[in-house]
Amino acid sequence: MKQVTQRRLGRGTALTAAVGAALAMATAGTAQAATPGVFTLCSKGSYASYAVFPERGGMATTLVPSGACEKFEFGGKKPERVEIHQGRGALIGPVTYDGRAGLNIATVNGPSFHPF
Repeated sequence: MKQVTQRRLGRGTALTAAVGAALAMATAGTAQAATPGVFTLCSKGSYASYAVFPERGGMATTLVPSGACEKFEFGGKKPERVEIHQGRGALIGPVTYDGRAGLNIATVNGPSFHPF
């Protein structure tokens, strides 16, 4: 009787692990890969946003309206600081952009942002 119970527990654990792995793979597959040389900014919150590149003399993206995404072909050959701002100028926070890999950023309510 003890062996039957252990086998059933083992099957349940294996099934749970398989379902968890499948969900993790499905979730990971929804991420969009960044394009080298391209900085993508999506304003998914209830406000417009823009990005400033201090190491490029303060160069900034255009204002990306709420609900829109814009791609900027900025190139680059090294990591550099980028500051993400709300449309009215308030700093949300910094992030590192490396043109060799590209970067996708989504601003969200909070205000906050995350790579995608």
